[in-house]
Amino acid sequence: MTKTVLKFINDRLTDNSINYEFGEWTSPIIYPYFVGEYSDLGSDTEDGLCESDFTLNGFTRGMWLDLENTREAIEELFSDCTTILENGSGVDISYSGCLIIPTGDSELKRIQINLKIKEWKVSI
Repeated sequence: MTKTVLKFINDRLTDNSINYEFGEWTSPIIYPYFVGEYSDLGSDTEDGLCESDFTLNGFTRGMWLDLENTREAIEELFSDCTTILENGSGVDISYSGCLIIPTGDSELKRIQINLKIKEWKVSI
């Protein structure tokens, strides 16, 4: 995954008022908040395709509905999300499901949202 895709995801989430950071949360906590991470699937092909799984981990000490409303917003943001990025690469991002993750803390709630990313890199 390129930095350009990471920037695209960041911009799309923050422009839609979703509290998001990549890697770890470093800002003052405002619930709900989401932290992103990815894993490359290492599938570079002749056409420049590289696939990745992107995970958004969401946390709140509020109601489950806070996470569910944000999950729906994220699903909508990344449904039918295909575009050409500023570096000329093409990207397709799609929602691929979610999980409720137990935290061991009765007040802290966590959801994991999964996105599939296909990026077609261009060579210059």
